[in-house]
Amino acid sequence: MKKVKYIISFALIVLMLSSIGFPIPASAASKATTLGELKSELAALKAKKANTENKKQMAKSEINQKNNAINNAYKEIEVSESKIVEAKNDIEQTKTTISEYEQKTKELMKFYQIMNGDNEYLEFITDSANMTELIMRMDAVESIAQYNKDMLKKLEETISSLEQKQVDLKNYEIQLNKNISTYENRIKELDSSLVALSDISMSIDDEINMTSNSIKYYQNLGCKDNQKLDTCVNDLNNTGWLRPVNKGVMTSMFGWRNVSGQSSYHSGVDIGVPEGTTVYATAAGTVINLVRKSSCGGNQVYVQCIVNGQKYTVQFAHLLSINVNVGQKVTTQSIIGYSGGKSTARRNGGYDRCTTGAHLHYGVSRGYYTSWSSYVSNLIAPPGFPGKGGSFASR
Repeated sequence: MKKVKYIISFALIVLMLSSIGFPIPASAASKATTLGELKSELAALKAKKANTENKKQMAKSEINQKNNAINNAYKEIEVSESKIVEAKNDIEQTKTTISEYEQKTKELMKFYQIMNGDNEYLEFITDSANMTELIMRMDAVESIAQYNKDMLKKLEETISSLEQKQVDLKNYEIQLNKNISTYENRIKELDSSLVALSDISMSIDDEINMTSNSIKYYQNLGCKDNQKLDTCVNDLNNTGWLRPVNKGVMTSMFGWRNVSGQSSYHSGVDIGVPEGTTVYATAAGTVINLVRKSSCGGNQVYVQCIVNGQKYTVQFAHLLSINVNVGQKVTTQSIIGYSGGKSTARRNGGYDRCTTGAHLHYGVSRGYYTSWSSYVSNLIAPPGFPGKGGSFASR
């Protein structure tokens, strides 16, 4: 039961890590134990990056298609609205014509009524030259009356047709607007996926660089492809830890925390120091990886070291600048770099979106790791620091 709880807790931690300063890349934790396996991982990362780039291009292509569809829909709406106005004008004109025919019909009916009166009927007969003329007059009146009736019927049918046309056009507009809404929502989804793909892609780029740096480092040590990586490294054993800066204030601790009303899992500790503060190695070891100007984490340095017989990978992040190289041996007096976090913040015109002010992020993972994903999988609380809000004035 304890094992199940541990697995669930670990899964939650990994999920929450994506909401803090360092996005977890898509690749699984590194399992490489030899240089050859590390090279295979690098090839797999490059293939994943190519696949990610392909997905990004496909998403951008679909966004362009949907934008074109939206523009066409708006144009069709304009045409539809123009046709609706035209139909309204036709209806008004037809109604005017109907009124005119109705008036003529009334006059004809009145004429019939007059004809049905005795005096007027006799007068009409008297005025007729003969019976043929009388019949012709009667036929003419009836023909005109029938014509008016037919025209009225046609005009009413025209109005009915135009009114239906208005309804159809309005329904067409409604459908077009629905299409626009659907396209816009899809674009939002694609934009979101592009952001995610960009983050993943960036993480993959960092991972590729880190893995490439590790391969070069182990090759420079003379490691063979089938040789265990641990046997290539010869780090001194440290009997304890020092702090990375001479003095500072603890602004955020390792583990669960609440930032702007949202819970997140912090992968290290944040130490409040002025930008440009000298950052030292916390134990003697070897610089295994560098990340430069990451969009989330900025300049980062990873150092492998042994403390009391246990192997560790240590991280320094949000650096203003880096003062070491991959493969370099460091002591507790070695300058790793200088703290950043303020001028490097995106809100201040910098490149790092995961920092808002001057500080150093310091993290520790149990074990030797050559990738960010494997580093994250074995995090521990960095030792030797006071609680949140506490300060220290020595290393």
